[in-house]
Amino acid sequence: MAIPAYSVVSIMSYSPLAGIRRATGVPMGLLRDADERNSTFLAVDAQLSGLTKQPDPKRRLEFGLWALDNAPSPELKDRVPLEVMIVHYVRTLPAWPTLGHSPALNIVTLDWPVDGGYGIRAFLIGTDELMPPEQLRFFYEQQKERMKPEISSRMPEVNQ
Repeated sequence: MAIPAYSVVSIMSYSPLAGIRRATGVPMGLLRDADERNSTFLAVDAQLSGLTKQPDPKRRLEFGLWALDNAPSPELKDRVPLEVMIVHYVRTLPAWPTLGHSPALNIVTLDWPVDGGYGIRAFLIGTDELMPPEQLRFFYEQQKERMKPEISSRMPEVNQ
């Protein structure tokens, strides 16, 4: 089943240590390509696999987060294709085929450091309007409260 046609789609990434990593709109075509796993998606997938040396979309996303955290300049941070890495990752989630109809789709990732890597949670949230990026801090805190203790105990408090 094809994903619904959303009026607007946003991708937001938040870290309690780094703050808002990205908050941007993306074209519906990026989601359609991922949903259909068409030639564009497969070409980008191969390119990301080659760039990161990681065939797994979650590992590629972790690489992208690491690249953001270690980029020596804002210009190099901007070159990390985080939005595409996020879409490729959420495409693998069990919630992807169950996306419902709504005017807006908010794709939100939360990340925090864990054992030299990253803990990541992704959310596909259909709403009437896009979630304002300013709410990400509170969204993180809310999700931390809902996590199992073995996960939430490893999630840091918000610095940003």
